[in-house]
Amino acid sequence: MTGNPADPPHEIRVVQGVATLLRFQSPLNREAIEVDGRGTRITVDAGDRSLFLEPLLELGSTERLALRVSFADGKAPAEAMFVLVPASSEVDTRIDVIRLEPSEATCQTELLALKALCRAMGPLEFARAGYLDETGVKTTSFEFYRDEAGGFEAERGVSHLGPGWLLLDVRIINGSSQPWAPQGATLTSKAGRQVTVRAMTAIPEAIPSGQKGRILVEAEAPPKGAGGEYVLELGGKDGRSFSIPAVRVPTKVEGKP
Repeated sequence: MTGNPADPPHEIRVVQGVATLLRFQSPLNREAIEVDGRGTRITVDAGDRSLFLEPLLELGSTERLALRVSFADGKAPAEAMFVLVPASSEVDTRIDVIRLEPSEATCQTELLALKALCRAMGPLEFARAGYLDETGVKTTSFEFYRDEAGGFEAERGVSHLGPGWLLLDVRIINGSSQPWAPQGATLTSKAGRQVTVRAMTAIPEAIPSGQKGRILVEAEAPPKGAGGEYVLELGGKDGRSFSIPAVRVPTKVEGKP
């Protein structure tokens, strides 16, 4: 199975009183398995990677029952579709389901569609999503910082504070002798209180030695009136980290722009 919605669902030939076993390579989401007539026409017993089916009644000559199997690992394809049909001469008693990864062409098509969607988004969609309110967005900057020991530098950065969200935008210079790939971030106030970081992205994903990269960190907005200076720590895949000790965050007061 490829997960391509254009492909027809696989047919499974079944008959009353004979069990059919489907074996999967991937773990199943047992709570999300759906089959027409379950409990009245079909009995279903799901395991972590297996599924037993047995018709309780004979299916009509033209009857087709849909079976939807969802996977639990979050990978694509996320589900498999089958159709249970009455057996004429042969019955499927065991089926080994092989889950193929999406082809490179499929991935490229999906990527282009996502890029087109991102390009189509503008201020209107930004406001409809709730990222703007009557108080607007407050912005402040924080100054250059150099980590002599680690070989990293942070140019002058910017923090944007909106309703329920905070975005930090800073450019990093990798002065070390090795590429550096940031993979996580923490944001902590001077009093030791952590702000929940929702996401972090690095552009490029790995900053080459001697080159500059851009770091974007999305976090929840600190409590109202709790602006000031924070410590932003960026962790790398190789274990090296870079802490910027004086990241300034605007103070936003409810009802005032």
